[in-house]
Amino acid sequence: MNCLSAMFKYLLYFLNLIFVIGGILLIVVGSIMLSTMGNFTAFEGAINTQTIPIIIITIGCVTFLVAFFGCCGTIRENACCTTIYAICMLVLFALQLALSIWIFAANDKFLDKMSTVVNTAWNENNAAQGYPMDALQLAFKCCGNTGYQQYESSVPASCCGYKDRNQVCEAAIYTQRLGCNGEFVDFWASNTDLIRWSSLIIALFELGIFIVSCCLASAMRKR
Repeated sequence: MNCLSAMFKYLLYFLNLIFVIGGILLIVVGSIMLSTMGNFTAFEGAINTQTIPIIIITIGCVTFLVAFFGCCGTIRENACCTTIYAICMLVLFALQLALSIWIFAANDKFLDKMSTVVNTAWNENNAAQGYPMDALQLAFKCCGNTGYQQYESSVPASCCGYKDRNQVCEAAIYTQRLGCNGEFVDFWASNTDLIRWSSLIIALFELGIFIVSCCLASAMRKR
């Protein structure tokens, strides 16, 4: 292998290493988001809240697998495998860029939708629905839709972090907790900021890997 091919090969190794780490980070971020929401994801109206974390985990898994097989193809110095890898990178770049642009463009509407989900949970907070507000209040350490004052008779135990609904929630605790609507929307606002910028950065890495892979595949064919 000539000097130029060797340079492209080791550059691709380096980019792949970053890419593998990026894939793992996406899986971790998506998993943390799902675990933070706790049992609130089991609520019927909360189905939309699971979409982005699941997409992030899926992209992270695909990213990790593609980078892993790309490393194998590069080690074998197979021009065909490297070309297929470059095409996969181009597809991932397009998907990642589309996700980033969508989050940038639809962020406000998405946050409004998340607020609507909490409103729905509040309106349907009954035994038939499994008390979705309890799950939300336990997960985000909040109370009520906009505040504890909305509970006219008694404040539920979940406002104090108690899973047993028969426990009494002390005023000293629930009066210090903010409304779940604001807490839930803030959670998504901070995470969508992280997702859209990290998606954009990873997309640029994918574009770089695509270019380097094409150059390496071309050098392999000439050799």
